Amino acid sequence: MSTPELPSVGIVANLDSEDVKALATYGTFETATPGTVVIEQGKSHGKLFLITNGVLHARRSDQGNDVLLGQLLRGEWMGEVDLFDPFDAVCSVVAVEECQYWVITRDNLEEFINNHPSAGILLLIGLSTTLSRRIREVTHKLAEQTEFTKLREPLID
Repeated sequence: MSTPELPSVGIVANLDSEDVKALATYGTFETATPGTVVIEQGKSHGKLFLITNGVLHARRSDQGNDVLLGQLLRGEWMGEVDLFDPFDAVCSVVAVEECQYWVITRDNLEEFINNHPSAGILLLIGLSTTLSRRIREVTHKLAEQTEFTKLREPLID
């Protein structure tokens, strides 16, 4: 059986091959079968995950409603919010099919950044870009919902 490797996709693609190999050693590769909850809403995990294979769904439950927030695919990160702001996970992430992911703790990420500062900077810029994109998407959805609510109010009155 071959040793798993981090795929050179997403923000890992910005690192040279030696830095990718080094980064891989700071985390662990894990697998999940369909239905496995990788991140549980409401629980802190303090880890960053990179999907190396498979499909997962980000879901949020509120007042009995289960909402699909999005699909996560190979090369995408998850868990970055709890990594930087350890608190309760804002959503659950569940494997849809057999998948493999790489996971790193905050302490190990900080150790990688200290030992490989140039690669660490690129990694943090990539994570910041991911967070910014996701915040922009949520803000856009909230703006759409606000507009929809404004349009509906006269119809309800």
